[in-house]
Amino acid sequence: MLRVQAGDLEAFAQLVDRFQTMVYGLALSILRRPEDAEEAAQDTFLKLFRGRAQFDGTRALEPWLLRIAGNACRDKLRRRRTGELPQTRIDSEIAPELADNRAVAPTSRHHVDSAVRSELDRLSEKVRLPLELKYLRGLTNQQIADSLGISISNVKVQLARGKDLLASRLEGVREV
Repeated sequence: MLRVQAGDLEAFAQLVDRFQTMVYGLALSILRRPEDAEEAAQDTFLKLFRGRAQFDGTRALEPWLLRIAGNACRDKLRRRRTGELPQTRIDSEIAPELADNRAVAPTSRHHVDSAVRSELDRLSEKVRLPLELKYLRGLTNQQIADSLGISISNVKVQLARGKDLLASRLEGVREV
């Protein structure tokens, strides 16, 4: 990042290559539209480059970058017209956190995925986003806190609340 601060475009390209998947994944989790996520990721790196002079070289780059990405996504959400967010396919990564996969017959896997996705979509954004970032995008609690601008303890509370809500709403799904 010190080279980027000095205006080194090759160093900036390397930085983009290193972090673009993480930034795009975060943006997709928040915005839930690939085209909006791509735009937010581009905005993130543009803002990073434009704001490179404000970066504190004694601190880690990743939290600062995640904060910029989270802010870019919130800006995009504010500009977006009110409407329903599109459905995204639920990955099987979250199911182990909610139910014992051995208890679910393979033929009902789609039923469980649909039920989890449906209930996940019903959660408030405050509870849904940490769950998606943790279990679908693989971010750490610290990364989630940095990207959403909340404390780690708040992340833990929202994750626990979300898992409890989903577990209670999905109680009968395992028996199908």
